[in-house]
Amino acid sequence: MEEKQGNCQVRPHREFVASKGKDKLYSLPLFTDQAQPHDSSTMASSDSGPTRSREAYNFLRGRDRQQMADADAVRWQASIRIANFVEAERSPLCMACVNALLEQIHRTRAFGELDTDTHRIVNNIESLRLDQYMQINMDALLSLQIFEEQHHASMHSDKTKEGLSLFGTLNYTKTRAGYDLLRQWFLRPSLSLETINERHTAVECFLRADNLSVCGALRTHLKGVRNVPHMLTAMQRGRAEARDWETLCKFAFHAAMLADSLEELAHGDDVAIVQKLKECLDTADFKVMGEEVNSTIDWEASALNQRVCVRPLIDPELDQYKELYDGLDSFMNHVSAQVAMEVSADVVPALNVVYFPQIGFLICVPKPEGWRREEPELGPSDWTYSFHTEESVYLKSDKMHDVDHHIGDIQTMIAERELEIVHALYERIVPYAPAVGAACGVMAELDCLLSFAQASLIHGYIKPMMTNENVLAVRGGRHPLHEQVVDTFIPNDSFLVGGIGIGVADGDEEEADNADDGGDDGILQQTERSVMVITGANACGKSVYLKQVALLQFMAQIGCFVPVESATIGLVDKIFTRVQARESISKIQSSFMLDLNQVSLALRNSTARSLILLDEFGKGTLDTDGAGLLVGVLRHLLGRGADCPRVLATTHFRDVFRADIVPPSLPLLLAHMRVMLVREEGADGIVYLYKVAPGLSLESHAAKCAAVCGLPKPVVDRAQYVTCVVALSLFPPRRSHIVTEFATDDHSSHVVN
Repeated sequence: MEEKQGNCQVRPHREFVASKGKDKLYSLPLFTDQAQPHDSSTMASSDSGPTRSREAYNFLRGRDRQQMADADAVRWQASIRIANFVEAERSPLCMACVNALLEQIHRTRAFGELDTDTHRIVNNIESLRLDQYMQINMDALLSLQIFEEQHHASMHSDKTKEGLSLFGTLNYTKTRAGYDLLRQWFLRPSLSLETINERHTAVECFLRADNLSVCGALRTHLKGVRNVPHMLTAMQRGRAEARDWETLCKFAFHAAMLADSLEELAHGDDVAIVQKLKECLDTADFKVMGEEVNSTIDWEASALNQRVCVRPLIDPELDQYKELYDGLDSFMNHVSAQVAMEVSADVVPALNVVYFPQIGFLICVPKPEGWRREEPELGPSDWTYSFHTEESVYLKSDKMHDVDHHIGDIQTMIAERELEIVHALYERIVPYAPAVGAACGVMAELDCLLSFAQASLIHGYIKPMMTNENVLAVRGGRHPLHEQVVDTFIPNDSFLVGGIGIGVADGDEEEADNADDGGDDGILQQTERSVMVITGANACGKSVYLKQVALLQFMAQIGCFVPVESATIGLVDKIFTRVQARESISKIQSSFMLDLNQVSLALRNSTARSLILLDEFGKGTLDTDGAGLLVGVLRHLLGRGADCPRVLATTHFRDVFRADIVPPSLPLLLAHMRVMLVREEGADGIVYLYKVAPGLSLESHAAKCAAVCGLPKPVVDRAQYVTCVVALSLFPPRRSHIVTEFATDDHSSHVVN
């Protein structure tokens, strides 16, 4: 669901039955299949008759043995294997969910949305520790523009591509496995400081000047590694094509080249991914595997015949078949001459002998003009009709039956023998499959880290210092997406410390007053605070700043460098956003209700290590109500004391900062985005500096922003006039209200005119 960004379904309670889930789990082929030994020697034998007899005997014997298996014994063995994954007897909730999940898989498979060519619907079971990954929901992913799918311009295509997003910015992967793994890292950022530091160390090593050429070679060889696990699955199902075998052969070559390139990597001994790849790249075994495939498969013949063909001198019987097949033309010319001598030219003016796979040898004669199937047979009495085309009639004779008996269906015999040889080759390749799969997994991880290094090199990212402390201190941070679409991006500082709520902060008024004294480094010089409230004019960059802070945190925890001058970043377990709501007609909710849902989710699930973004929360209702909700949320979070999360909020509610509502002693970090007012041609203008600074700025400058956006001057002038009237309370006399009250038997009503 994460990979495909699918939807969430609410299933009925009857599907969540623990006993049924346990039964379905016990019946999975993953636990019930018994591994049978393979005798590849029989497949390589040149005596096709005994070989096929032994295969048929082994198949029948295996089928009988399977039918005679004790069901209770199979269930007992399955329970033993399942115990390696989960305690089924002590996990009723887990078993209930297993039943619902398997039911859904069966339904999806029945509709043809899953591959139905294999009986195994579950290949493996893995445990997922949620405490090792950051939690970030789809609303946050959308708001931060981490993923952005763009549909194809053609209305007849349902393909999508990645738009301007963080994933698209950092994705320089060369393999499909690397692409899929990178998406997993984005969907589940790590909470393991050791894992994050290992990734940062690897990216730092790849960015060394003396390693750039080596990294280029690594990326080139990774590009040659195709989807090998998918190819192995196709081989297991008997659906492998020539290009799949070629992929395996190229994998062996590029694995050896990768191993050689890793030896040239400077300072790679301290990089975990390099050591892991050196351990799993068994070049000797991969070389043997590659030579086995390359010496067996005839690549040119495979491309010509559109199937897997075998090289000469591999199997004497196959070579005999092919030699006979290559001489069919001269043989059929000789046979046709003999047949022509036995038939009068008056009866059959011209004939030819042809061969069709699975049909055999036939006599081909020209179709007489006006000939119909009901007319007498063409030729001697022993010639029987087979079929006809627009120009020819194909007949069978006793001599053709004799040729079929002595030569046989030669092309089918060649294909069957080649299939046996290729299957024997697969049996010899099977022992290498675990090593190949493990190597592909490590190569995918290397591909992701090289992608981070490439993105960091192109965009000028810097390695952050990661810590277990609940702090975010950034100097010169930039928005990784916004800086790509503007000519000049103004970097900004950030400083937040989690766990500084009411009762934890000292609340010193003198320190609070120092918030007005800043400068370019003013934010980093402030007192430690968990909640930062940003004010300023419309379109001054407040929302971009909020997203920038969250994206820096996100990038650091997936293992990538970040666009900063320097940064000290502590781990965050969850990211919540109230920035953008996904409105839909299927949701019977207003936009304000969606905002409340997002904030409610954050309040219920956030911890001291969470990060919450509130972009103008409360703007969807009356100013007084919205300001009250915002203050209530902030005071609630601050009231947690040492459990207060890191919070960034933006607002235009000036009443929030009245002393009787938000006292100066409240541990808040107040900041604003700087603007410069100018006067041009007799009119006031505004210049956005996009620089964050300590202190408040309670002017929205909405009229000036409207003028910049091109609204007509009369509209802007009228808006300024109304703003002044409301600010000075210079309201004109109100219209009189006539209230009419009337009553009925059941209720009373008021009408206001």
